[in-house]
Amino acid sequence: MKIQFKQYIKIGVAALILIGLFGASSCNKDLENKLINDTYSDTYWQNEKDINGAVLGTYGLFRKAMTTNQCFFIWGDAPIGILTTLEGTNHSGVYTSGNFALPYRETGVHNWTNWYRVVDLSNLIIKRVPELDDNKFSSGNKNYLLGEAYFMRALAYFYMSRVWGDLPMQTTPTETANQAVLKGRTPTDEILKLIVEDAQKASSLLTWEGVEGNGRRRANKAAALALLAHTTAWQNDYAKTILYTDSIISKKEIFSLQPKGSIRNVFKDANAKENIFVFTTKDSENESSQYDGNVNIFSGAVGFITVSNQIYVNMPFNVPNYFITNSKLDEIYGDNSVEDSRKLEFFRNMTNTENNSLMKYSDIVYKNAATNSDPRLESNYVIFRLADMILLKAEALNALNRDGDALIAVNSIRTRAGAKTMFNSGGANLKRDILKERQRELIGEGHAYFDIVRNTWKSGNNNLFVQLTSWSMDAGRLAQKGYLFPIHNSILNTNRLISQNPYWMGRY
Repeated sequence: MKIQFKQYIKIGVAALILIGLFGASSCNKDLENKLINDTYSDTYWQNEKDINGAVLGTYGLFRKAMTTNQCFFIWGDAPIGILTTLEGTNHSGVYTSGNFALPYRETGVHNWTNWYRVVDLSNLIIKRVPELDDNKFSSGNKNYLLGEAYFMRALAYFYMSRVWGDLPMQTTPTETANQAVLKGRTPTDEILKLIVEDAQKASSLLTWEGVEGNGRRRANKAAALALLAHTTAWQNDYAKTILYTDSIISKKEIFSLQPKGSIRNVFKDANAKENIFVFTTKDSENESSQYDGNVNIFSGAVGFITVSNQIYVNMPFNVPNYFITNSKLDEIYGDNSVEDSRKLEFFRNMTNTENNSLMKYSDIVYKNAATNSDPRLESNYVIFRLADMILLKAEALNALNRDGDALIAVNSIRTRAGAKTMFNSGGANLKRDILKERQRELIGEGHAYFDIVRNTWKSGNNNLFVQLTSWSMDAGRLAQKGYLFPIHNSILNTNRLISQNPYWMGRY
């Protein structure tokens, strides 16, 4: 089944309409959103075109949620301390001491409103699609579009659950004022169960053909399976993690690792065989990011704060706001730059300084080509890719005491990069080494901090936490769920049923 992705070009129009109608809608009053116009909704949900436009709206809303204040990057990469910032103590504290209270970035980092907009629109689609006759859709498209909605709801809940833990659970749309009720937080384990249920439904409705047919830019069966792999790892159900990762890895005709020297291509080419699911940011499709002159409130691409103007002219910063030092780069990849190609592919330093730019989000077009001015960033946001699945499988194998197989998996990633293979690592040491390999491979992609949390918060293994970050989490903070981020005060003030995450009471 293939939905023509040329329709995605119209997202600038479709998403604007839908954001106006539903982007301000919500599941509850506590999420600070307006109800949809019910009169218009009776005339909108009529056919496949309407449903497809709504599905495209979920992608646009998700991209906004993910990039507001670069929150996916602040959540997933800043806390481990590999990258450095000179921006100021409020921001450097994230890297050096796990201070997650971030002034000027609350809209993205602390507020879940944007994410519930994805949930609410997905809920509307899930309700409306079964109400339409099959003859309103091209063959196979009705189920596929429904599968996309289940996937997007699950993906939004997955991101939120890792950041804030317990969440208000809403699986029905709020279409009238009478349906708007305050809800408290549902335990994380229940949220994870919902994610699994939704992702399983999505997997049954989506297809392998959707990978190539939609250019890996829309949900597909592999994306749903990748989400299941990650979620089951959070549930410590590692046998299922292996099952789901293997179902993707075995599809060699669809997925393969990029060869050494072109690993970074996954951020440039959505169709790269290593990609499973990405969000594109093409300027020609009105998706690209533009610098607004204020880094503290900038709501767009990570590339503007990780790439210096020594790399590309007219970029905003002479020194990247977030960079990696030479010594840290050598510590991670080894001091022989030829050995591990990722050191050269993922980072660049044009002036022999300590300020290495992260190049994953550095695909640039200029609106004014004649003067190379008004740069726009077009790099993909890679949600799932094959290397992630292989290393997640290695983590699962290690957890199930299959260290020999785990070494084979992790070494396949190192061999691809030209790095020396690992030998004689096992048990807790191999767990540490696998997570370090995930840092080397997935740095800047929003995984590293959550990888550590996933492997420490239930076991209380603070020693592993110390080995993989630049700061330590003591037993008191761990007991108070200090690995979670604070919830925005506006949400707490609106809904008396929601309380702040324990560690942040009095600290945010």
